[in-house]
Amino acid sequence: MNKVKLWLEQWIMVSFAILAGIVLEGVVYALTDGDDLGAFSLNWYQMLSVILTGMICGIPTVLLLEDEEPSKMPSWLRNVLHFFCTYLLVIGMGKVFSWYTNLFGFVMVTVIFVLVYAFVWAVTAWFHKQEDNKINKALDDIRDEE
Repeated sequence: MNKVKLWLEQWIMVSFAILAGIVLEGVVYALTDGDDLGAFSLNWYQMLSVILTGMICGIPTVLLLEDEEPSKMPSWLRNVLHFFCTYLLVIGMGKVFSWYTNLFGFVMVTVIFVLVYAFVWAVTAWFHKQEDNKINKALDDIRDEE
């Protein structure tokens, strides 16, 4: 159940962060190219691509970072592998769903990926810290009763 919960958390956070990144990209295009933000729209398949990307990007997290037994691979190496596996998935999904058509678009997808990755790491750490605090408080309450 723990792996399913982690995958769902990652799916939701990544999908939300991608949508926020799309909005950021629209603002950057509007400021640099003078595009009209009112004309900005998303097609149904673009929304589907965001959901699928969030879903797929949760898989490397479960496979590489969630382990119930100690791993022989150093944690820094698992983190680097996680970053690059996730990046390759995002770039692949971007290619399939035409998120970028030129070098500037590719760079924007890469920048958004790094921002999304940092956001998801920060929120995940915060969630787990909150969960740890609840567990510690419950343990302290049990100790106080004894």
